[in-house]
Amino acid sequence: MILRTQLGQLRRNLLCSVYRRAVSMKMQVPIVSFCFDDFPRTAYSAGGSILRSYGARGTYYAALGLMNTSNELGDQLTRDDIDSLLSDGHELGCHTFSHCSGRRVALQAFERDVLLGRDAIRRMTGCDAGSFAYPYGHVAMASKKRIGAQMSSCRSIYGGINGPVADLNLLRANSLYGEADQCVRVESLLMENERQGGWLIFYTHDVRQSPSPFGCTPALLGKAIQMTLEKGFRISPVAEVVKLALQTSSETLTRTALSSTAE
Repeated sequence: MILRTQLGQLRRNLLCSVYRRAVSMKMQVPIVSFCFDDFPRTAYSAGGSILRSYGARGTYYAALGLMNTSNELGDQLTRDDIDSLLSDGHELGCHTFSHCSGRRVALQAFERDVLLGRDAIRRMTGCDAGSFAYPYGHVAMASKKRIGAQMSSCRSIYGGINGPVADLNLLRANSLYGEADQCVRVESLLMENERQGGWLIFYTHDVRQSPSPFGCTPALLGKAIQMTLEKGFRISPVAEVVKLALQTSSETLTRTALSSTAE
C-alpha cells in the first residue's frame, strides 16, 4: 500500500510538471468555483437552488451520454435540467460524451469522445463547452498534451490551490463529499486560498440528504458557499475565472512591455 501511494504521488508530480499552460493568478480577491461532475439531477435541482439562493453560479461538467439514465448517483441530467441551468447563468462544461476513462482507452478514442461530448453540447444548446474535466480524474501525459491544446481549461481531481500560477491544462480541484462535519476541511482550504490569494475549486456529484460516496448533503454545500462569501471571496464559474486570469496576464504583459519601452 505504501509503495502504491508513493508511485501514485510520483505519477501526479510528473503529470503536474509536463505540458503546462501556465497563467498568473493575480486577482484582487481570492476566487472559489463550485463544480458538479456528470451531472446528476440533484446537482442542479438541489445544488443549483442553493447557489442561486446566495446569488452564485457554478460549473456543470456534462457527459451527455448519461442523459436520462440512472446510476449510484441517482437520476442523471435531462434536457430540461440543461436548459434551466443555462437560463440561471451557470456554466455547462464538457466531461466527454460517454464518461470514459482517459487511462483505459487509447488516446485517439478518448480524444474522439471528448470532442463528441463538446460537439453534442454545441448542437443541443449552441454553447461551446470549452471547460473540460477528466472523468474519474484519470489523466495521462499524452491526453494532457492533446486535450489541453483543444480546450479552454482541463480540470483534474488533484487537490490544492491554483496559484500564484495555475496550469490551465490540469487545474487543481478538491472534493466536496460527505456531510456538514467536513466543514473543518473546507475552512482549512479556504484559509489556504486566502493566504495564497489564489483560485480554489471544489467538485462534487449528487447533492442530497443521503448522498453517494461521491456527493454531498445540501447542508455541506450551503455551508461551504456561506463560508466562502463570509470571507469576502468571489464565487465564479470556471470559464469566467479563466477569462479573467488570461485578461489580467495580458494586461500585465502589456504594462511590462510599455514600461520597458519607456526606459
